[in-house]
Order: sequence, then C-alpha cells, then structure tokens
Amino acid sequence: MNVSPLSRWLLLCAVFVAVGPISSISSVRADGSIGPAGAFIQDFGDRAINALTEEGLPTKELRSRFGKLYEEGFDSPAIGRFVLGRYWKKASKEERKKFQDLFNTFVVQTYAAKFRHYGGETFMVTGSRQSAGGSTFVISSKVEQPGGGPPIVLSWRVSESDDAYKIYDITVEGVSMVVTQRSEFTSVIRSGGGKVEALIDALRDKTTKLASKESEGGNVNN
Repeated sequence: MNVSPLSRWLLLCAVFVAVGPISSISSVRADGSIGPAGAFIQDFGDRAINALTEEGLPTKELRSRFGKLYEEGFDSPAIGRFVLGRYWKKASKEERKKFQDLFNTFVVQTYAAKFRHYGGETFMVTGSRQSAGGSTFVISSKVEQPGGGPPIVLSWRVSESDDAYKIYDITVEGVSMVVTQRSEFTSVIRSGGGKVEALIDALRDKTTKLASKESEGGNVNN
C-alpha cells in the first residue's frame, strides 16, 4: 500500500480537506495584524514545534502529543470525507466509521515521526486572507531553518465555527497535501476493484505494522 504523502511535508498531517491547491499567498492585513485566525495558527505552530521536537522523546509519548494536537486543531471528520472522495457516498455507515477510525490512527502514527527530523526551526505567520463568505481563511506562514537554509513556505486553510478555528488543509511550497492524500487513497481503492474495503484493509495492515514496531521499541520513521 502506498499511502505515505510527500516526504517534504513538515508541519502536521498532510491530509486535510481543501477546495483545491493554494497557489497565491496574501500579504499581512493592511492594519498590520494577522487576525484571530492567524493568531490561532501561530499559537498552534509554536505549540507543535515545542511539544514534538523534544530530543529523546519516546515514540509512544510523541504520538500521544501529536494525537492531542491533531484532535484539537484539525477538522478530522471533514478531512476524512474529502480524502475518501466520491467513495464516501458509496461506503456503508460501518465502512465510513472503520475508515475514519483507521485514518485518524494512520495520521498520528505516520506523521508524528516526521518531527524527529526537525529541531531549532522558527515558525512565523506572515499573512491572513478571509474568504468572501467570512467563514474560511487562508493563512500564510514560513518556517525559518537553522543554519540559514531557505525558509519553507506553508499555507493553511482554516474554518471558523462557533468562534472556534479548525485546520482543514496545509499547502507546502504550492502542493496541497489533502489533494495528494486523496489521490493516493483513490489509487488504492481502484486497485482493489473500486471497493472501500480495500483501503480499509490496507490501512488496517499499515497501522498494525506501525503499532508492532512501536511495541518492539523500533525507530518508527514512516
């Protein structure tokens, strides 16, 4: 099963619902503020880097911390529906639940390990743009790398509901991670004869293997 997103994905699960790739980034608002949505992303990015890049952090604790951040900051139900694409409507209620549960586990197991490769980065929100309807935002940001390497440019799609913000896509250097994940999942389903159960089985196999590596004390870097 080939379900691992692009290796250059840096900050948090590359699997979030979007209406399409983000190709242009807005500048900071005229009044110089990044607004509440931008402040939410700044705080979230700071907490992620602080919590997940601690040297020597055991895999179990790393996944636990990542899982909490994912649950707090991301709209996982909407993300799951999008990455399953047109197959969401075809799936039974039971299949949807199995997929969502396994998908969330897969996200935590896979992406928590990515933070082992980073340390000393500085995260900065640089701009915020609100949609015409007012309920969604595109937040631009960058990660300054230690040693003077070129900054990594990220965009976040954020929704607002009941005065709470949730992330539903990250674009890294122009590549929408949710679109990438959806394409990979669709490929798995097609290879399985168009059955959602094929993806469920593949995710179950993947998460079982990752859990086994953790229990054996292996270095999980998938």
